[in-house]
Amino acid sequence: MAVPEDSAQTLPRWVVVADVLVAIFFLIGSIALVTDGLSFHIAGLRVSARSATRPYAWALGLALLRFYFERRPLPLIARVLRRQPPLLFDDERLLAAPSMRTWRGVRELLVVTVAFSALVAVATWPMVAEPYAVSDMGDPLFSIWRLMWITHEFPRNPLNLFNGNQMYPELRTLSFSDPTLAPSLLFAPLHALGLHRIVAYNIVFLSAWVFSGVTMFLFVRALTGRSDAAWVAGAIFAVYPYRVGHLSHLELQMTIWMPIVLWCMHRTMISGRLRDGLATGAAVAAQFYTALYYGAFVMTYAFVVGAVVWLARGRPWAPVRALAAGALLAAVLFSPVAAVYLKTRSHMGNRHPGEVAFYSAVGTDYLKAHDRDLTYHSLSEGAEPERSLFPRLTAVVLVVIALWPPLSVTRIAYALALAFSIEVSLGMNGSIFPWLYQHVPPYGGIRVPARYSMMAGMSLAILAGYGAARCFRRWPQARGALLAVMTAAIAVESLPNITLKYPWREPPPVYGSLVGEPPAVMAEFPMPDEGAWEFAEFAYLYFSTFHWQKLVNGQSGWLPPGYQYNIVKARSFPSDRAVAHLRSLGVKYVTIHGAFYPPEQLPSVLDGAAARTDLELIASTIWRGNESRLYRLR
Repeated sequence: MAVPEDSAQTLPRWVVVADVLVAIFFLIGSIALVTDGLSFHIAGLRVSARSATRPYAWALGLALLRFYFERRPLPLIARVLRRQPPLLFDDERLLAAPSMRTWRGVRELLVVTVAFSALVAVATWPMVAEPYAVSDMGDPLFSIWRLMWITHEFPRNPLNLFNGNQMYPELRTLSFSDPTLAPSLLFAPLHALGLHRIVAYNIVFLSAWVFSGVTMFLFVRALTGRSDAAWVAGAIFAVYPYRVGHLSHLELQMTIWMPIVLWCMHRTMISGRLRDGLATGAAVAAQFYTALYYGAFVMTYAFVVGAVVWLARGRPWAPVRALAAGALLAAVLFSPVAAVYLKTRSHMGNRHPGEVAFYSAVGTDYLKAHDRDLTYHSLSEGAEPERSLFPRLTAVVLVVIALWPPLSVTRIAYALALAFSIEVSLGMNGSIFPWLYQHVPPYGGIRVPARYSMMAGMSLAILAGYGAARCFRRWPQARGALLAVMTAAIAVESLPNITLKYPWREPPPVYGSLVGEPPAVMAEFPMPDEGAWEFAEFAYLYFSTFHWQKLVNGQSGWLPPGYQYNIVKARSFPSDRAVAHLRSLGVKYVTIHGAFYPPEQLPSVLDGAAARTDLELIASTIWRGNESRLYRLR
């Protein structure tokens, strides 16, 4: 619509006032977002904003009301709008046949995979050079146990898969955290080929970075039609800083299927075909099997992107029907696991709001880098590890370039999805997550809303691909130099500051007496004492992968009351009370690991156990400079 140059003179005064108020509310919200709150006085009135959500909501509501009654913009805005041609969708290339059907396409995919592997090696050094090392002695050992348990139990008794050998006599203990079912499909053959469980775990862990980059490459290449821009997007996604902040968490690296979900969703919006809708549902189910967190995240994220595209396309019903069929397929495919989690959820309930609030991001967290980020290490001071969300500069610069007019529907959709992702990551400090927490079941079990920032990272990667494509089209003669500069910038920004730990390649020799014995119940000491020596629980799970006895001990994302009760009752071992409780649980074996006891406490424990006539010593060995003992409870 043409706008006259003198439109400011013909606009009612209330329209100008409304536009000014919209700008003020938006400014207040932006300041509140960056400063984690805003409070000041004007003419004796106190103005405060605890978060950016309410000022942004006022700005949006006032803008909608203003343009409902008067659609003419101010002259400055009119001049900007004249530069914007009619919005294009910029996604028609998604229906093209994949180039992987040709040898050239397969070769390109192999080259890209090798290139991403090299980039990931840089971003995680020295992990590649130390295959028997892990980031710490906590969650990595827990993940090795999960992968090993699935590999061990599924061929023998798949119906018993979720009844892990920990926290006896609790049921469904694998469902107390993400089961990592799909990653086990890669781990199992690697372990079967003879690779040590630590080495196989590291391959699975690092492959998640590589394959996430590959799937993002395929998606953005389909969006933009350019392999160079797709490489930039894939590289940003593969080494996004969120990943190095979560080196302990295998499941939080498993973002492989999310770009595929978006790819299939876009195809459904364009074509309305049932097969594309079913493909979307299958990809969502695959993401749930790969990482539960991201299965829930990608559903809401794809809904936001899809809603924008659907509205822009005139609200067609064919894509809705196809995606509904896909949602039904996803529900059917995931129903066996969902049924187990529904049973567990009835006991677990929602996460405690106070715990969720602690792990909810604030605006300034996006200006803080993780301690493992070498290039931006100066930004890590005072940062909470789970809320170190600085996205690095290369991605931000390319996103600004992508969002400079003229725009397309697709870029607008991902810009809105970026804003949505940041808002959800604010958790209890925002407005969207509290509603999701109350009304959408998967979100009630989410402990760390800040992890939704990975969806912001995906938005940044996609938009950065558009920004890179714009640069390559603008300066085609310098394409090679620009690509080299972007790649070098991403690599330099991803330089890590990682310290590794070295788990035991073999368990303590005292377990040798259990080889070939049928599974029985075992209690391992020391047990956790109000958080002290909690790392030993991770070690016991890891050791159990060598003997598969049932453990009273355990560790997971949720600790059931029964497990905590048993730990409290038994931790005073070898007291009469503790031994009586172990006997009531059906415990047959007891181990004592001197290496895990405080030096001043160990002698009394060893002497007390030796003095009991109801404990039969089976084996005693030296491990890590201390005595380890295995007893049979008579």
